[in-house]
Amino acid sequence: MKIISCSIVLALVLFNNASAQDLSTTDHTKNIALKFAPAGLGVGKITFGAEYNFRHRNSLTLLAGVPFNKTNTIQIDGDNSDISSNAFSLMTGFRHYFGKKTMSGFYVEPYVKYLKLDAKGLLNKELQGENAIFDTHGKYEGIGIGAQLGFQVIIAKLVVFDLYVIGPEANSAKASTISTDITNVLPWSFADQQQVQDDIKATLKDIPVIGDKIEVKVDNIKKTVTINYSGFIPGFRAGASIGIRL
Repeated sequence: MKIISCSIVLALVLFNNASAQDLSTTDHTKNIALKFAPAGLGVGKITFGAEYNFRHRNSLTLLAGVPFNKTNTIQIDGDNSDISSNAFSLMTGFRHYFGKKTMSGFYVEPYVKYLKLDAKGLLNKELQGENAIFDTHGKYEGIGIGAQLGFQVIIAKLVVFDLYVIGPEANSAKASTISTDITNVLPWSFADQQQVQDDIKATLKDIPVIGDKIEVKVDNIKKTVTINYSGFIPGFRAGASIGIRL
């Protein structure tokens, strides 16, 4: 909540500063830059964006992530598993530059972001010395607010390189996964159920802030593990984009 409050105050201060510049700067040439952010490719989204520089040191920004199916390989208990994911995102912000050049130099940008992600796959895991296959489906949906610090440079008055390095954020989100052991039709023994619970608890306890608030249910008859969380999730945004100025 402190992050949200600080971000709102910062946005109001910067907007007031922009309004003051509107009164004093009337000959500014408005600029538009189109951008591509490659980091989203790793989770299954193609992220395009635009920056509208309406005053010398102030811009409005918009980034949209278009979903596509992306397969990544992860390792559990020494075995590789393939996970397919896709994501949709939408982010808008107000950017204030500290330098004298238009759309260049260090900046601060309060923003609002929405993210929805779906993932699924067959996870290979060892259970009581035997190989098990978990049919797993997960989803995340959240809206957040944050403020990022970054640096942008324009090369040859055309190519735009944007680097955002510090971006703490606060999200209100829902996240869940459901995993079912499809190795055979026999129910889990007590030892199987206990190992699953112990493994999950060991993993969740390492998650800061929310680890002990995540709900876990284990059904030994259906051989299913359900994990749910709803509430505050801290976040951090960093990355880069490249584009052209029109």
